[in-house]
Amino acid sequence: MLTPSRPGRADVRGALFFFAFLWFFAAAAPATAQTDRYAEKTAERLAELGIDQSQVRSIRYALKRSAGDRGPSIAGAKAWIRLTGCSGYLIVDMNRVAYILQTYTEGDCRVEGVKAF
Repeated sequence: MLTPSRPGRADVRGALFFFAFLWFFAAAAPATAQTDRYAEKTAERLAELGIDQSQVRSIRYALKRSAGDRGPSIAGAKAWIRLTGCSGYLIVDMNRVAYILQTYTEGDCRVEGVKAF
């Protein structure tokens, strides 16, 4: 007759190590995998402003993180858009579900209908 064995300390440590390993790699996932939802909203906002792809030099995403009980989580993102016609940025600020909070420009960029700072 087999009796169920109790997990030993080695088993518990192994399980904890495994979950810590998974959490580390999930938290260290590439930013591109985490910014897909923001890229879609950024593209929509650019279309609303009448800015086509030929006017965009580059787009970079800065993730806003908040520390929580279960580790850091994404609180939102800012899309820093470098346009071809200026040396500043068009910035699209979004919350964690990619709702656009505000859009503004910095430097010498000017876009009609967008605040400039």
